[in-house]
Amino acid sequence: MQQTYKGFILPTPEEEAAIQRGIELDPDTWNLSYEEFERLESSAAYHRRQSMSGELPAA
Repeated sequence: MQQTYKGFILPTPEEEAAIQRGIELDPDTWNLSYEEFERLESSAAYHRRQSMSGELPAA
């Protein structure tokens, strides 16, 4: 039976392993570490949309 999440079909463990192997073989792609992810800054377009909507970004 296929597992779904919000209408999306999730990959099987075998498919997920194949996806991860492909990511690892691609020299232009990498998985970010937690520290790298924390250092990312939001795009200027995101900040413009937030300021136009009157909502403050989540802290």
